[in-house]
Amino acid sequence: VRYDWYTSDDLPRANPNFLARNGYSNRQNFDGESIIQPRLGFNWDFNEDLTFRGGVGLYSGGNPNVWLSNNYSNDGITQVECQYREDEDCNLGPEIIPLADDPAANLFNIPHTGNGDPIFDIPQALFDGVASGSANSGVNAVDPNFDIPKEWKFALGATWNFDAGFFGDGYTLLADYLHTEKEDSALIIDATLEQIGTAPDGRPIYQSIDRSDPACAVDPTDCDTRLFSQDFILSNVSGDDGQSDVYSIALSKAYDWGLDWTLAYAYTDSTEVSPMTSSVAFSNYVNVSVSDPNDPGPADSNYEIPNRFTLRANFSHAFFGDAMTHITLYGRVNEGRPFSATFIDGGFTFGDTLDNRHLLYIPTGPSDPLVRFGSVEDENGNLVPFDQDAFFTYLQQSGLSDFAGSIAPRNSMHSSWWHKYDIKIEQEFPGFLEGHNFGAFMIIENIGNLINDDWGVLKEQSFPRNVPVVEFEIDEATNQYIYNAFRTPAPQGRVADASLWEIRVGVNYDF
Repeated sequence: VRYDWYTSDDLPRANPNFLARNGYSNRQNFDGESIIQPRLGFNWDFNEDLTFRGGVGLYSGGNPNVWLSNNYSNDGITQVECQYREDEDCNLGPEIIPLADDPAANLFNIPHTGNGDPIFDIPQALFDGVASGSANSGVNAVDPNFDIPKEWKFALGATWNFDAGFFGDGYTLLADYLHTEKEDSALIIDATLEQIGTAPDGRPIYQSIDRSDPACAVDPTDCDTRLFSQDFILSNVSGDDGQSDVYSIALSKAYDWGLDWTLAYAYTDSTEVSPMTSSVAFSNYVNVSVSDPNDPGPADSNYEIPNRFTLRANFSHAFFGDAMTHITLYGRVNEGRPFSATFIDGGFTFGDTLDNRHLLYIPTGPSDPLVRFGSVEDENGNLVPFDQDAFFTYLQQSGLSDFAGSIAPRNSMHSSWWHKYDIKIEQEFPGFLEGHNFGAFMIIENIGNLINDDWGVLKEQSFPRNVPVVEFEIDEATNQYIYNAFRTPAPQGRVADASLWEIRVGVNYDF
């Protein structure tokens, strides 16, 4: 049994604006959090050739504490954000001076600090807004009911030493299964979002509101315009939290004449609600494809590699007296990481203002009642109709047609397979003194790419792993999507570091 207890004396600076908006203080940390983690494991030597192993246990940890530090650096007081814009239709706070109050005002004739030079100096209104401390900035905070993320793990495996008749003896087979159930996984939500409608496919449409404004409670749709950036809350997933199953098998054999090898395969099926890819709350919130930004729901993990093959072969022989030569080959062949199909610039349409991350609705065909096909103007002002043939061909070729009549699941497509082979050559030399050893080595990484520029190249959809493909709008009168333009997805990009070959040479001296 393991017991973890968290203690911390320091709290973020209290932000009264955040308290008014959300009904609780941003002065939260992990102080007093604890978790009891029971674990049980076993090893059973069934006989001299067969061993079983397994266990079950609760585990926490592995999450970067920088997620907690966000709440100290972005308390809305230590760093202050002001806006100076032309917008007279919103409930302006004292930190925002509406340019519309003076129609003649613009960046080049309003007062500035310093020498009064526009662009080089700061608009005086912004400077004063920060200096006064009245600015109403967005805040990062911890949910007061936050629980430490944890996982239940169940493992079962076996090792079997056996002879293979005609193929020889001395084989070893390893097989393992690992099941993980996630619990209270970390999730960033935007506390300013309020649902004001429903899209044609059933997903929510949000609007960011100031909950401290009484008018917002009366009519959120008439509470437009954020007087501050989003309030990002470090919270926990509620409901289905995701899980993973990993199956692996490995076969190995060693020979008396110096060769040993291992060939392995692993299959992974993993789901999660948020990949939490970043150290910053905003990035964690935005860098995930969603149909509901505050409740993404479980989907295939951003980190899932469904199929992976690995090979390790090593040959050792004393070619020069007692000095050993070791030659090792390591290879991997694996399926690419997953990515999602999304709308283009869907943020304002669905209300979180963040573009290119809202999952694409897949029509059943040209006559889908939820979709009309429109057009866009080209650079010459001519209307170009939506290219239905290219669009439906893409859906068929990508496999997205399997989800016709629904929202395409996050990470429903995968990047290309990748293969990479590395070689290491080590040569021992007699030491200068008794007990001293001297050696030299050469490592060739991605030797396939060294031989042929087209080999060993890793290509995948770039971060944050989505492809925006359809320009659209929503016709509120008919409750339909209007698909105006299909944009052929950008091709997978080459990952430079992983695709390069590299040769390293060195010496080592052990004493």
